[in-house]
Amino acid sequence: MALKYCKDCDDYRPLAHFSRNARTRDGLAFYCREHLAERALRSREARRTRPRVQRRPAEEVAVPDGHKWCGDCDRVLPVDDFVRTVASATGFGSYCKPCHNARGKRAKDKVGGSRTYHLTRRYGITAAEADHMLRNQGGLCAICRAAPAVHVDHDHATGAVRALLCFNCNGGLGQFKDDPDVLRAAAEYVRFHTLSQRVIALAAAAGLGPVRPVRPGEPPVGSQRRPGAPGTSTRSTGRSSGARRQTQAGEADG
Repeated sequence: MALKYCKDCDDYRPLAHFSRNARTRDGLAFYCREHLAERALRSREARRTRPRVQRRPAEEVAVPDGHKWCGDCDRVLPVDDFVRTVASATGFGSYCKPCHNARGKRAKDKVGGSRTYHLTRRYGITAAEADHMLRNQGGLCAICRAAPAVHVDHDHATGAVRALLCFNCNGGLGQFKDDPDVLRAAAEYVRFHTLSQRVIALAAAAGLGPVRPVRPGEPPVGSQRRPGAPGTSTRSTGRSSGARRQTQAGEADG
């Protein structure tokens, strides 16, 4: 059964328990229907009781050229004190830089802080969901089960979050481009050379002299021919070398 995490439940719920939301990555609301209704009710009540924000300067406030009025701090400041944006016809934002930064912090705090903000934008999960995964993994990497899990691992093709990994395991998957065949080949490579070193050490301890283990697919040590090559100990014809030369020259008897 497909599941989705609800922050207010602090657990995964079936997809049928979530409303549709075309603005999210998966097309579903962030919260289950029950908690979404509770949040909507609180939001409506807050809007009803919130004082109305003045969006334009009072008529007696003069705004000279090269200046803007900030609706949050109610000050007229040079345009250089405002953030630049292509979304405005003037090329500057509606709020001065300190007020703009304060609004950004409030927006991040509203969704659970800076960590949730960045996790949601990049991976589509919240900090609470990442913490839930971390608890289920016992705080350890999902691959090596030894180092702390500090990185969110995701499928680069689909964007789906897979698990939490340590720095080394997460970097290793990236270096091998998530290719299972290459990862298996690397595992066989390490296993072969580890066993080879053990064989060499045992042979040296037994006084057998230098030993070079045979690599998979190599001919036996001391073989003078390649696997499948024709033998060289017998001739393919009963003629002497001189007869063969005469035949090649066209001088042999008919």
